[in-house]
Amino acid sequence: MKLYGKNYSKEEILKKTGAIEQIGDLKLYEMIDGLGRGLRVVNAKNGCGINMNVLVDRGMDISELSYNSIPINWKSTVREASPIYYESKGFEWLRTFNGGLLVTCGLTYAGVPCIDNGEELGLHGRIANLPAENIFLDKHWDGDNFIMTIQGTVREVKVFGDKLALRRKIILFMDSPKIAVEDVVENIGHLPSPLMIVYHINIGFPILDVGSMLLESNAKVVPRDEEASKGYKNFDKFSEPVPDYKEQVFFHDIKPDKDGNSNVGIVNEKFNNGSGLGIWLKFNKNNLPNLIQWKNMGCGEYVCGIEPSNCLTFGRKEIRERNELVYLNPGEKKDFRIEFNVLRSKDEINTFKNIL
Repeated sequence: MKLYGKNYSKEEILKKTGAIEQIGDLKLYEMIDGLGRGLRVVNAKNGCGINMNVLVDRGMDISELSYNSIPINWKSTVREASPIYYESKGFEWLRTFNGGLLVTCGLTYAGVPCIDNGEELGLHGRIANLPAENIFLDKHWDGDNFIMTIQGTVREVKVFGDKLALRRKIILFMDSPKIAVEDVVENIGHLPSPLMIVYHINIGFPILDVGSMLLESNAKVVPRDEEASKGYKNFDKFSEPVPDYKEQVFFHDIKPDKDGNSNVGIVNEKFNNGSGLGIWLKFNKNNLPNLIQWKNMGCGEYVCGIEPSNCLTFGRKEIRERNELVYLNPGEKKDFRIEFNVLRSKDEINTFKNIL
């Protein structure tokens, strides 16, 4: 593997370290203070500067990602909060919305609150506030590379109701700024179940800054409402923080590459006197056909969400009425994969541009 500008074999690394954990490791711990008290977290780091936290008790979501101590994601004022504080009504989901790199929305409903078939549904579903079970941390050599994985299962189930299981594997490579999230959602019940899933990915400062750009393959972009229409011409550009900014949401229909993948990123070519920094997302359009952009230039809420999804965020009632609601039959499974790549320089940003 390539570390610190040089290629090393497994044998060379083992000779030069007492334990591979000297370079990269996975550690499971429990928070003991504030709203996060009791929350289980896996910290993961690798040899090329990636450091991230996975919230075991919050849907196996990724609360923090940094590269060489530079934050990639936006973090909300809430910070990490235990799921015991979760409130399901209306917009109260926001009381435990920590921001973070990845918040999973779903699984049986996502989007704005609504009443669907007499059932009151709050914002963005329950899965991000449910704890995982069967946690498994694995570190192993694959030839001359070292791979670390975090696995767990999160169940969204109800007696006389829908029963879905999310099996998540997060993969970190020792010598690469790449992270893969591989999900399998299965209907473990005996009746068909709705499946709505939104990968709420929240990019913040310093990738997000004045002069930063959202880049994607050829796409049709539609504003969600009148407020978004006001900013349509600049959906891919970002300003200084604006007091009392009203969020703008855009729906992107991205043309996939030859492998069926959608590619999108946010880049800041001016970062660190022009050295450049960015994040590139890749996901398959066959099972995640939509990209939702959540743009907020507010003070403190300075964030751009880039959200691959199998649905739009109008709420389950409207999605059902539009005949766009996806169902899983008993025993049926659907696979999802999101790949994150940190773009560490202007050269890597240009390489990303060339694939678009």
